[in-house]
Amino acid sequence: MDGSTQLGSSPQNGFGAIGARTQLFSRQASDIAITNLATPGQFTSDQTFVTLAIRVWTYFRVNFEAQAQVTENNVTITTRALNPDSLTDRVARVHKLYHQSQNQLFFDFTAGDKPQIQHFTAYTPFAGGLDGFFADSRLPRANNGVPTSSALMRLARPILIPPRQGFRVFATISPIGDATGASLVEQLNGLVTALPDSPFPGDYPNVSGLTVKGADNIEKDIKYLIDGIHSRDVL
Repeated sequence: MDGSTQLGSSPQNGFGAIGARTQLFSRQASDIAITNLATPGQFTSDQTFVTLAIRVWTYFRVNFEAQAQVTENNVTITTRALNPDSLTDRVARVHKLYHQSQNQLFFDFTAGDKPQIQHFTAYTPFAGGLDGFFADSRLPRANNGVPTSSALMRLARPILIPPRQGFRVFATISPIGDATGASLVEQLNGLVTALPDSPFPGDYPNVSGLTVKGADNIEKDIKYLIDGIHSRDVL
């Protein structure tokens, strides 16, 4: 999602507000970015899947191109600029999102009715993505692991998804502490207060709070990928 709306009232990409526990692969494929399953939670007919590796992708970025409506002298204008103080806050949040998604987000892979593996994000590097250096500090970029094939977390023993058996993955967020912003849930939903998006520095010297509650203009993308061999048993 791109952080342009309050998720509780205006869901994005079929998702509402992020909760502490979410079931993945549980909906029909309407968008390949959500799932590439034709049916929720299982393969059709006698298809099988041998899981050989697991990857978790994380991507967070401030949406600099986002437009914001600002009132100045009783005139409402649309601007593409973010307040410098607000921009600094968003960049710091992107850094925090990477850290929190690594150590607070846990996954439970279940095939049939038996849990197969439970792990946190950092345990399953994506082994791909961007690599290099950026001189612009406003564009923090991080990967879940080094983008090389050697970083891929290959399973010691394959996980078999047998014919006509369902499978699912639970994503559970376990916050560290009770302070404001300590939970990844708050950061993903954009519920932590910040400076309003005004292009005029000093407009709101004593005011905190997002212009629209939850609309922090931060792009957030977390993907769980199951790598393996997809086949069909034929007599």
